[in-house]
Amino acid sequence: MKESHAKAQRTQRVPSAASFAPQRLCVSILVASGNAPLRAELRAALELEGHDVTEALTSTETLQKVGTESHDVLLVDSVMNGIAAHELCRAIRPKSKIGVVVWGGAAGSTAIDSLNAGADDFIASPFVLAELKARVRAILRRVARPNEKNQQITLQDRAIDLRSHRIKGPGDREIRLTPKECQVLQHLVSNANRLMTRQSLAQSVWQRDAGGEMEYVRIVIQQLRRKLEPDPDNPQYIRTERAAGYRFHLTN
Repeated sequence: MKESHAKAQRTQRVPSAASFAPQRLCVSILVASGNAPLRAELRAALELEGHDVTEALTSTETLQKVGTESHDVLLVDSVMNGIAAHELCRAIRPKSKIGVVVWGGAAGSTAIDSLNAGADDFIASPFVLAELKARVRAILRRVARPNEKNQQITLQDRAIDLRSHRIKGPGDREIRLTPKECQVLQHLVSNANRLMTRQSLAQSVWQRDAGGEMEYVRIVIQQLRRKLEPDPDNPQYIRTERAAGYRFHLTN
């Protein structure tokens, strides 16, 4: 008995430093401004930080992308084609909890109006990129917190419990989810009724460039449908948006 215990101690692996390294969050940032050179500068700086950056040129395009795409943070100019940022914030806040940072102009009434309308932060121009990136990281600490409300989801005849990695089906039949299935489902559920591109799912779950992981996304989606859908060949929850990605359909 002592010999086997000693052998177990000798063969026990010591965790490497990489085991304790924090995972890099996949962050999608929407940069909204009519100033093309500034958009390009911000995009380049944020992509160097490893972020996924999308651009919007007008207030109308900004509202459309916030409503139909999945983004973590919105960086928006204080005025876009004659529309003040605080007006955009008022239109966005009832529909989205996206982190919003407004930049431009001078601190004062512009900042107060933006913050009162639902912006998370305001940075006056001119600003240094290091300060803007620090503000983005601060926003992410808020929006990246796990949402307990999304850990348990009740559907028509089954329930999803993401904390225990299980789906409870008809007749109290329990189906286990693998860690990757659970991660993909978490991202879909957290963005219910919104398009999740294959690229964003691959980057969010595998946390590296999407190239080699695109096939993995397709396979995991198939596995989830077999476990979740009453009819996997005609999915009612995980729906495919042709040539774009997937949408988790959830009725109120």
